[in-house]
Amino acid sequence: MEKFAITALLLTALALPVVLFWLLRSRSRLNGLQAAGLAVAAGWALNLAWAFAVQQTAANDPSHAKDDTLAIAAALGWICPSVLVLLTWLVRRLVTHRAA
Repeated sequence: MEKFAITALLLTALALPVVLFWLLRSRSRLNGLQAAGLAVAAGWALNLAWAFAVQQTAANDPSHAKDDTLAIAAALGWICPSVLVLLTWLVRRLVTHRAA
C-alpha cells in the first residue's frame, strides 16, 4: 500500500504542474510567467514530498542507507516541472494560434 501511495504522489507531481498551468492561464488574470512559476513551484514541492516519502520508506532498508534523494530533489526537482510547463505552454500556444 505504501508503494501505491508513493507512486500516486509521483504521478501527481508530474500532472499537477500541467493542470495548474493550464487552469491558471485560462481562468485567471495571471500572465504566463507568473502562472508558470506557480505551477513549477507546486511541482517542485510535490517532488520534495515524493523524495521525503521514498527516503522514509527506504530508511528500514540498509541498502538504501546512503541514498540522498531529498537533497537531489531539492537541487534538481524543479527541472521536470519546468519542462512539463514549457511543453504545455508550447502546445497551448500552437492550439490557440491555429484556432485563430
